[in-house]
Amino acid sequence: MKRLYALLSAIMMAAAIALPSHASTLSPKQPVVQDTLILKLRNEARLLVVVKDVKDLKNLKNQSVDSLLLLLDKYADQIEAAGKNGEEVTVTIDKSSAKTSEDVNITITQNGPNGTEVVIKEKNRIRITDKVGIDIDHDEENNKTKVSVNMGGNDTTTTVVNKKREKPRNPKREFDFQIDLGVSQWLNTEEMAGSAVQDINFRTMASRYISLNSKWHRRLGGENSPLRVISGFNFDFHNYMFDDNIRIVNTGERADFMYAEPLNLEKSKLATTSINVPLELGLDFRNQKGKSVFRIGGGGFVGYMLSSHSKEKYSQNGDNVKNKFKDDFYLNDFQYGVSGFVGVGSLELFAKYNLNEMFEDDKGPQANAIALGLRIMKF
Repeated sequence: MKRLYALLSAIMMAAAIALPSHASTLSPKQPVVQDTLILKLRNEARLLVVVKDVKDLKNLKNQSVDSLLLLLDKYADQIEAAGKNGEEVTVTIDKSSAKTSEDVNITITQNGPNGTEVVIKEKNRIRITDKVGIDIDHDEENNKTKVSVNMGGNDTTTTVVNKKREKPRNPKREFDFQIDLGVSQWLNTEEMAGSAVQDINFRTMASRYISLNSKWHRRLGGENSPLRVISGFNFDFHNYMFDDNIRIVNTGERADFMYAEPLNLEKSKLATTSINVPLELGLDFRNQKGKSVFRIGGGGFVGYMLSSHSKEKYSQNGDNVKNKFKDDFYLNDFQYGVSGFVGVGSLELFAKYNLNEMFEDDKGPQANAIALGLRIMKF
């Protein structure tokens, strides 16, 4: 700032000696017609005030130099550093297209390859009223443009809009839509006494599980914290594909399993649809670019079964027969359980286990549902 105050004093002294004046352009490249004021600064730096004629020079005292000095102060360190390194730097203050006394264009250039000039920074100030103005600050080196709205007599910046916004590396809140694909099975299975089938087996790869997940992730802790709390809702679709030619039926008193002889079932399954609300804690470790590289977590869920049905497919007398029976099969409507996941990049492995039993007490076999697989899509 001492250098800038010296600059102000020199300009005002020149104005007192050479008549009041107005600096239209501050650039060493314009041809000197009549009047030139040269100020020598440290490190062999020079400031040239070039005007077209004496009339232009007389308007100098009417120039509001406070705003110009504040703008130059922002680049003072860079200009001084360039002088120390022996680089030729040109600062141009252009008011040739000014509509008001406060309109100004500031450009900083330096020598480039083959003697060409390279713009390093450019700033435009547009004064709308005496108290409201707009500054446009373009940084060529960082490819960034900043627009500032200034209000008040002292040009205090109150609103800043960045033309180029970068996504936070570790945002506070995030939304994910996920699709889970896996397999469904029953654990802890125990058949009811008197049932014709005492060993329920599944066609493992045909017993599919699909889940559509909408989840919100909220970071806990500071900007670098990997800790997340995860919630949302999902729709779960279980398809339990039975093996050994067995079928599920509703006897009116309970859900029972029996062999389908003399039919030979090509397909026999129980399908359920439920909506669940998960609540999980997770750790999400990210690289410097904000990309997730490793995740792990777990928690629980509660939900409600929306529908269920059985489906059979077989051949009879040369015809293909498909039967679908919509029934609740005495299944428990209320769902609850635990879940966990581990992921690398955009892929995750998941597991979900229902703590509630599949069927109501004494209305079907004892069994707990489990699903595991791959979270292949993550947005």
